[in-house]
Amino acid sequence: MDNTSRRIADYAVAMQTAPLPGGSADAVTRHLIDSVACAFGALGARPARVARTIAGTASSSAGASVFGLAQPTTPEYATFANTVMVRYLDYNDTGNGGHPSDMMSGVLALGEARGASGAEVILAIHAAYETYAAIRRGGLYGNLLRNKHVDQIYATLGAVVGAGVILGLDHERMGHAIALALTPNIPMRVTRTGLISDWKGCATAHGTMNAVFAARLAEQGLTGPDRPFEGLAAFYQMLGIPPLDLSTLGETRNGLSALQSTGLKYYPADYNGQGPIALAQALRSEAALDDIDQIIVAVHWGGLHAIGGGAGDHDEKWDPQTREVADHSMAYLVAVALVDGDVTVDSFSEARISDPALRPLMQKIVVIDDPELTAEHAGELPRWPSRVELVLKDGRRLGRASGPPKGHPLNPMDDHELEAKFWRMADRALPREQGRIWLETLWSFAGLDDIRPLMSLYRSLAVPAA
Repeated sequence: MDNTSRRIADYAVAMQTAPLPGGSADAVTRHLIDSVACAFGALGARPARVARTIAGTASSSAGASVFGLAQPTTPEYATFANTVMVRYLDYNDTGNGGHPSDMMSGVLALGEARGASGAEVILAIHAAYETYAAIRRGGLYGNLLRNKHVDQIYATLGAVVGAGVILGLDHERMGHAIALALTPNIPMRVTRTGLISDWKGCATAHGTMNAVFAARLAEQGLTGPDRPFEGLAAFYQMLGIPPLDLSTLGETRNGLSALQSTGLKYYPADYNGQGPIALAQALRSEAALDDIDQIIVAVHWGGLHAIGGGAGDHDEKWDPQTREVADHSMAYLVAVALVDGDVTVDSFSEARISDPALRPLMQKIVVIDDPELTAEHAGELPRWPSRVELVLKDGRRLGRASGPPKGHPLNPMDDHELEAKFWRMADRALPREQGRIWLETLWSFAGLDDIRPLMSLYRSLAVPAA
């Protein structure tokens, strides 16, 4: 086992007997409510239907439940299908630049199969989030994994730690699980550039599914490469990077755990768009659309390159043809916010995306990276600042600036706002009476002696017609 694998395995094994960190139960519960809400909104989407169909081809008496599927399936298939639904709307939680709740469904699937308690699942999810965050800090901001075009490998590695904790893997088997999760699963960032496909919402689901599979293989004694990070032709040599700095693994940052420093989304769109959407909404009453000559959206460097066309995909971002491009298009998000006064799930219907009336306004939008905003964004808890300015035909300039957007740990949604998000999605999927049962069960998650009563609700959910 190489040093990187050993460091992660040490942490995973230690977490199996560690006390539940303060605040973790509440944080996991809130993020679980948020994730279920996101899944409700995606039940009828094509990737969800495909994933559910595949999951339905297998059954298991000691398996795991899928949203809208009557019978249990394998933990792997359940992980994939449920994560696809949580992830599809790009509405689930965001921390350190990714979506760590993509890992939840894997822990829940294994927890259901094992009859785990809510507290056991919470501990495993906490460990997954901490691993995810440490690898993000040690790889993205230190060794620039993103610049090597490796896409969200931290989700796979975080998920295998969560799976290993819930399975109670010993140190040797945990090391093999890490190797088996990493070696065959190096994803490419082409997933979220150019003409973005259905796979954008499936990529981390696939990585998490493979993490669950790897942990189960290792549990049964299957071995993986002994030096997956540091060996010949291994991860570091393949990418040409120095070792990940994992010195912060398991440590709080500014007194916050990884869960507590992960934000929730107020709008179903890329996180870089959260602030500009709110600013555009606030500005729309101050000028008529016909009076606008130019719209300047200023963000940090990463925001420009993620959804502002700075990655060399300006044409796709200014003329989105798919939902996946539209929710990653700053021009589209700002234009819809200015015209409609909000950005909702319905903002990404085929009819709305293709509406030619939006294109002239989008062509007036310029996205820039502002060095001052980049500096403000930097740090242990990125702030995601933004600024929107309307330049009018008569020469006037109307502008607003924003710090951390709504849902950010420094500007959190309260329980009432979280429940409002839940109902926005739940009302699309099930009657109010059933929604109340879901919400009551979710709020009580930490106290469940066995999580299967919650998971059984997954199987009782009716799927809307295609």
